[in-house]
Amino acid sequence: MAIEPLVPYSPPSDLMPLREIHDLLQRTGHAASLRDIKNWIRKDELDTVRYRGVPHVSWSDILLAHREAVLAGDI
Repeated sequence: MAIEPLVPYSPPSDLMPLREIHDLLQRTGHAASLRDIKNWIRKDELDTVRYRGVPHVSWSDILLAHREAVLAGDI
């Protein structure tokens, strides 16, 4: 019999600080502001982790939110 994990999801292994995510997205043809990124975090209820007082979020989750914003024509 399989045992269900205590945590229903595995924690992301690609956590990055918001500032670094912002800097990477500036290099794309569809740059996003810090406000955009924070709105995506709120809207999609993305998990954030504070490390040494700096908020970190999953790069993969932000890329998905960025893709949705580009396809919707928001940025």
